[in-house]
Amino acid sequence: MDILVDRKKNYILAGSAAAVFCICMVIFPQVAVYSAQKGISLWASNVLPALLPFFICANFLNYMGAVRIVRPSLFPFVMSVLSGYPMGAKIIGDMRKNNTISVPEAKRLISFCSTSGPTFMIGAVGVGMLGSVPAGIVMAASHYLAAIANGLLYSRFFPRAKAAKQSFSRQKNRELLDIFTEAILSAFKSLAIILAYIILFMFLTDLMHLGGIFSLINSPALRAAAKGFFEMTVGCGALSECANISLSIKCILSAMMLSWGGLSIIGQTMSMLAGSGIRLSYFILTKLTHSLFTGIFAFFLTACVL
Repeated sequence: MDILVDRKKNYILAGSAAAVFCICMVIFPQVAVYSAQKGISLWASNVLPALLPFFICANFLNYMGAVRIVRPSLFPFVMSVLSGYPMGAKIIGDMRKNNTISVPEAKRLISFCSTSGPTFMIGAVGVGMLGSVPAGIVMAASHYLAAIANGLLYSRFFPRAKAAKQSFSRQKNRELLDIFTEAILSAFKSLAIILAYIILFMFLTDLMHLGGIFSLINSPALRAAAKGFFEMTVGCGALSECANISLSIKCILSAMMLSWGGLSIIGQTMSMLAGSGIRLSYFILTKLTHSLFTGIFAFFLTACVL
């Protein structure tokens, strides 16, 4: 009965939020169109070319049974590091749907397989926003060291389990071209979900900016952190424009934002993990501890490098 009540409350909350968004789009049509244009442009110019090849390859390898050859923890971690959010979650979600891993194993994996990509951290944030290659390297190093520390922490609660035996007879009886086609379709479906979240949170942050909510925060650093709470790229960009903050502080705060990911990344990730048994509250907890570990590593690394 409690589950049904909670589900009803969630439906009412989600329906109310959707209705509010619809009303806001009617009242502020220019903001809605502008946000959608920005989101689609960002998705088409950066997200699509960066993630599509990795999504297709990862899906194809997963459907072919690559997880039988490598350790279940290695495959999602490597792909997450190479391509960034939300690749690790996508692979873990697929592994869970195929019953390749258990729920506790999925919880353990997501604690360190939800990472940003090195190209984005070093190139886009380090060089493009902060104007410093060393700062980008420090952010990337602290981000991945923190992911490993995060994994070690949650491994104490969810010990590594043996991979479940899974039959791949369905794949064996299919043509490779059919498997590859399914991998392509699944990749585009995942990217469409990512696009929807990008547009949604672009619109949300633009509405908050229009309403003057961010201007209520006097500190430029806290204002940037508030924006990064919703969308990490917007937050890092706002932080880079803070003139009275040293490069070391910008590096540490940007690294923490990247590890948190923002509500946009959290929403994308939970869509990829649908049906895996991983709850939103648990994933938010792992992102908070990941961000905390990142701040600690970044503090010591900036003292040595910057």
